[in-house]
This record gives sequence, C-alpha cells and structure tokens, in this order.
Amino acid sequence: MLGGAEWYVRNVSAELVRRGHEVHVFTADRCNGTSAAAFEMIDGINVHRVPLKVDLTYRLKVWDGLYEALASGRFDVIHTYDYAQPHSAVAIRAGHDAGTGTVLTVFDIHSMIPRVWYKQAPMKLMEGYMARRTLPRAGRVLVRAPNLVEPLLEMGAVADRTVVTSSGVRDDSLGDFDGPEFRRGRGIEGSPEILYMGRLNPLKGPQFLVEAAPEVLKRFPGATFVFVGPDQAGYGGVLKSRVARLGIESHFHFLGPIYDFEEKMRAYASCDAFALPTSYEGTSQAIFEAMAQGRPVVATRVGGVPYQFTDGEEGFLVPHGDVRALASRLVDVLSDRALAKTMGEKGRTRVQSQRYSVLTEALEGIYLEVRSAN
Repeated sequence: MLGGAEWYVRNVSAELVRRGHEVHVFTADRCNGTSAAAFEMIDGINVHRVPLKVDLTYRLKVWDGLYEALASGRFDVIHTYDYAQPHSAVAIRAGHDAGTGTVLTVFDIHSMIPRVWYKQAPMKLMEGYMARRTLPRAGRVLVRAPNLVEPLLEMGAVADRTVVTSSGVRDDSLGDFDGPEFRRGRGIEGSPEILYMGRLNPLKGPQFLVEAAPEVLKRFPGATFVFVGPDQAGYGGVLKSRVARLGIESHFHFLGPIYDFEEKMRAYASCDAFALPTSYEGTSQAIFEAMAQGRPVVATRVGGVPYQFTDGEEGFLVPHGDVRALASRLVDVLSDRALAKTMGEKGRTRVQSQRYSVLTEALEGIYLEVRSAN
C-alpha cells in the first residue's frame, strides 16, 4: 500500500530524524505477494519489516513478533496508526506492559466511509471490537479533523486525551516546480488542465470528474483532464471505457501512479485547477499539496475536507455526486484567472501552517507529555 497514511509516516519520520530523534518504523514484510528485506535504513529511519502471520483482508492482518519487538523497553514513545487494526491493539498493549508512552493517530472512521452493505456490516463489527482495545488505552488519540471527535468518543476515546492534529505537506512542497516540463515530458497538450490525483477507485469519485468533463468542454473545447494514481481492481478500465463512450478520449490522460516527490509536485504545478470529487476523506494530502502549488481546489463537502479549505476562499466545495455542480465550479475557476490566482495565493498561505516542520514540533510536545505520564 502507498497512500496518504504511508506518505505521512514516511515524511513525519524523516522530519523527526532531522530534528535529532531516533525513529524506528515497523511494518509488514510483504504486500500483494511482494516481499521486502527484514531491515532497511531509509533517510535515517530504521525500517523493520516483520512477517505477516495472518493476511486475510486489507483490514485483518496480524504481524508475527510485533509485540516482542515493541515491548522490549527500548522506546520512549510508541506511535501507532489506525484504531481498527490488530497491530494498533498490539502496539498499545506492548506500550502499557513496557511502561512506554503511546500515541494513536486516526485518519478516518471506517464505518463513515460509504460502502455497500455486505462490506459495511463486517467493518462495523471489526471496528467496534478493535476500538474498545485501542481508543480507551492510548495515551493520546490524534484526530485528523474535528468532525471525527464525537464519533470516536462514542466508541471509547477519552475526551481529555483526544487532540485534533492535521495532516500536512513537506516544507519543500511550497517550492517552485516546472509544470510545463511535466506536460512536455508526458505529452500533455490542450488547455486548461484539470488534475485528479488519487487512487482510481469509485470511493475517490474520479467517475464524477469524467461525467463532468463534457460540460467543461462546452466552455473550454481545448481542456485536458489528467488522472494520476494507481488503478484499483481494474477501475481504470471502467473510467477509460466511459471516456470512450462519451467520445472525449483525446482530452484525457491516465498516467498511473507517480511516487517520485518532485515529479508529483511538477504534476500539481502543471494544472490550472485540482479536482477531488471523493465520497469521503479524513484529510486529503493531495488537496494540501495542490494548495502548496497555488492551485485552486474543487472538492466535495465530505469528511474532513471542509476543514482543509474554506468554500469560496481557497477553492470551492460541492455536494458529493453532484456532477453539474462540479462542472460549474470548475468552469468558474477556469474562466476567471484573477479568481483562480487569488484562491491559489490564499491556499499557499493557508498551507504554511501544515508544513511538517510545524506539525512535528507540535508532535514533539505530545510525545513529551505521554512519556512523562509513564
């Protein structure tokens, strides 16, 4: 897996190392049949990969030897991610047994994510079972957005140990990146450019951007739509088929995932507007990165997104699934260059407080609090 949570762990760990801390990251030794070395040093981060003992689904994995490694007493703080995962319950129990401070980060609440009923039902059971073993016992619960606090308290989180802490961006995300070079290198022509950055998965809503494209093209016949992100379960083929049926293939570029940081930032710099018509987000790193490059954002009013930017200031919020509203707001920012520039400038200013150097300084204070409490 390589998504927002993974990028956050990588980036915040690197920042902690830069600030003089010793950081150890524990993860699984394989994913989708691909294995990796048991130990690796990455940018000063000690990466330990432990065997998967149970690997049933994305949400049900058990790592062999994790408790023994964490309960060794060598760590000052154990920070785990995702309240509904077995590894978080193990990490918090190990921390308690070793007298180590514990921190749990919650990116989103799984039962709030729209799913079909036969996936939602087992998720709620798993979520409730694991929440009772993680949320009440964590020294601190770090929540990505204010709207997640109340549901977590209902599941067992302790109010005075629950803190809202945003996700963020690398400090160098605010640098200058060559958007035109990205377009030349990828063979992208046409203007204006609308960028989607995320998994090709129906939960992320790329299908709504495809459906909105004909309305945008009526106003901007030369517009181009760029999709960056990994295909999941063949959904990229579904999107391409729909584009073909609409007869607008020449306006679309499906580039696959981009993992290189600088190339990814060049992608943001290349666009005129960033669109994320997702069904749910705890916090979207992609939105922050687009803002860091001064791009107006059009996204859905769901989850933690409304806490990332203000409707009408750094971009526009639209109802989930409302293709007409999505197209209309994209046309608004593309047709008014002064508005787009102002929104972009406001976004760059707002995201200054979301830099990892700022967030990690606050995280250090939380670590000191939970360490001193044990």
